[in-house]
Amino acid sequence: MARRKSLRPLLSFLFWTVLFSVAYTQAPLYTSNQNTYFLHGFACAEIGYLRQDWLANTRDATPLFSALVCATLRWLQFEGLFYLYYALLLGVYFTILYKIAKQEADLQPRARKLAFLALFFLIHSAGWRFVLSRTLGEEWTYAFEGGLANQRLLGSVFQPSVFGVFLLVAVWLATQQKSGLAIVSLALAAWFHPTYIFAATLLFCGILATTLIDQPPKPQNNSTRQTPLQLIRTSIFFLILIAPSALYALAFIFSPEVAPDLAERGRRILFEFRIPHHADPTIWFNFASLFQIGLMPSALILTRQKAIRWLLGVPLMLSAALTLIVFFTRSPSLALLFPWRISTVLVPLSSTILIARLVATLPSEKDRPDSAVLIWVIPSIATSLIVVALLVGWVRITFDFQRQRNQPERPLIKFVAQHKQPQDLYLIPLKMQDFRLASGAPIFVDFKSTPYHPVEVLEWYHRYQIAADFYQSPSCDRIGRLTIEGITHIVLPASTPLSCPNLETIYTDDFYQLLGVRSLHD
Repeated sequence: MARRKSLRPLLSFLFWTVLFSVAYTQAPLYTSNQNTYFLHGFACAEIGYLRQDWLANTRDATPLFSALVCATLRWLQFEGLFYLYYALLLGVYFTILYKIAKQEADLQPRARKLAFLALFFLIHSAGWRFVLSRTLGEEWTYAFEGGLANQRLLGSVFQPSVFGVFLLVAVWLATQQKSGLAIVSLALAAWFHPTYIFAATLLFCGILATTLIDQPPKPQNNSTRQTPLQLIRTSIFFLILIAPSALYALAFIFSPEVAPDLAERGRRILFEFRIPHHADPTIWFNFASLFQIGLMPSALILTRQKAIRWLLGVPLMLSAALTLIVFFTRSPSLALLFPWRISTVLVPLSSTILIARLVATLPSEKDRPDSAVLIWVIPSIATSLIVVALLVGWVRITFDFQRQRNQPERPLIKFVAQHKQPQDLYLIPLKMQDFRLASGAPIFVDFKSTPYHPVEVLEWYHRYQIAADFYQSPSCDRIGRLTIEGITHIVLPASTPLSCPNLETIYTDDFYQLLGVRSLHD
């Protein structure tokens, strides 16, 4: 009996993890940002010839995540584990927010619990995201659970940003007055994704405020010095844990070997050209952002927990002030710190609080034992919503896998995967982002995947311009420049005719053709 009780929390966690994962959905490997963040891990695991890829030899922005990818592929040799990793993180996300919701409202009554679960599943479901994007626009897709600037903890794929769920874990631990474990959780998020360093620091400021203001009473002779000493110890502990990630990240910003003007040019390319939708408030601010901004103070006002007010309010005020500075100064250096990224924690936290406060208005079955609405109607509707979210999620997963198999470039990628050679270097259309990982062949450049060190960003932009110039106007005159860059193969749309003396057709289908480039000395 005791053993059965000890297993019950684990079984409950796994049960809700499976359900929430299906409702939320995952895209098939390897798509979207995985093409950027998996590359160093693929190269480490000796997948194809990716060790020869230029981007794989740039400085790795997320080394711990790359080590996880490498270990999974090299030693465990089962890529399906990436789905499991993400599912477990989704389970942590659901569990922590549910715990926070239970602190906001009594969810023991059946109608309240099911109503909360239904609404929580709804705003996180693939079906809801589809409805929002089609009715209100793409910018509304993650309005209830994503952050500002199209940044979010979760998303369609397993990537470093999903470890931001540990920021939420830190919030919950702080409400339990476990500041030491909360700091460990903050550091863990930053170790996997250094972009979270600033968000972790803002949350740490909230933890300090909570510790200072909600300090429990101490013996009279110790009360005047215990809090300052505690704050000092807590701050030192945080600095020790965050230092490795912070020092590593600073190497991308302040490199003594890089001239200041070059570093500024690199940051400006990221800010103005590659990721303005993440970095420039004048670009990403819209009505969906205004809605999300409204969610956060609303939760701040309605929450019952004093600790949450400080944990949510302090980071919100600090990030708002810094965001306004970026808005008016348009400083790339400050913008690339993403001071608004803390919203990826505050928005889902706020949505959870608001849902909990909403369902708390429902009376208990004990108060109204004869109410058919509480006993049958609300539970039936809630259960139906959860089932619909699961069915739509399963359909979406199936559709995504089928769509990947039917991508026009898949036959080409399969051919390259089977015939690539160590010395090959492929020039591909700049938006063909899945080519590199799916084929295991080095490419010259694409738009999706970029380095983050300023000098390497300049080299990426140089390569991008060469490729963009060629694809804008393919001609034999440009082949010589491509040969100098070491390119051995060119992928062109099948509808683009290009017949040159130093080109040979290696593969063609209804959508694409693969041309081999002969050296000028051949």
